[in-house]
Amino acid sequence: MPKFDIMIDMNEVALLISKDDVQKRVSELAQEISLQKIDVVIGALTGAFIFVSDLVRAMPSKELKIQFVKVNSYGKGTERSSFTIQGLESLDVKGKNVLVVDDIFDSGYTLKNLSNAVKELGAAQVKTCALLDKPSRREVRFDVDYIGFTVENVFIVGYGLDCADEYRSLPDICYIRQK
Repeated sequence: MPKFDIMIDMNEVALLISKDDVQKRVSELAQEISLQKIDVVIGALTGAFIFVSDLVRAMPSKELKIQFVKVNSYGKGTERSSFTIQGLESLDVKGKNVLVVDDIFDSGYTLKNLSNAVKELGAAQVKTCALLDKPSRREVRFDVDYIGFTVENVFIVGYGLDCADEYRSLPDICYIRQK
């Protein structure tokens, strides 16, 4: 994976998936997921916060409990350097059907580790959802139940995803062009 300078000009960010296409797919995912009984949605902060918000608002069930955990595997850079989950102690999932939501399924570590941790807390069932799937980056075996889009191996920003805490607020899903 190429490294990127934190000081990236906006003209180096290119559209990958429009906000309209994102919203359409989020609505479709919400309908698919709603076929299952879900009691609790757990979002992986920080990248998935916009996706989780849009997803749960599009789900017909209004009796969902929504919780977040802070998952960090990149620190302040663009290369995976560590893996931590904060907030597990506050999750109330014992005997409940849980949907774990993340922004991007690339190496596989986040969804695998987070869903395993939720199972260990006594969840009756754990389903997983990722807005983006980047199969070329997979390092661990794990099957995600719901995928929004499959994308190429580019560095993605926007719609909650960042590059060193920049570009999260872009409404579209974009990628950073290599220099």
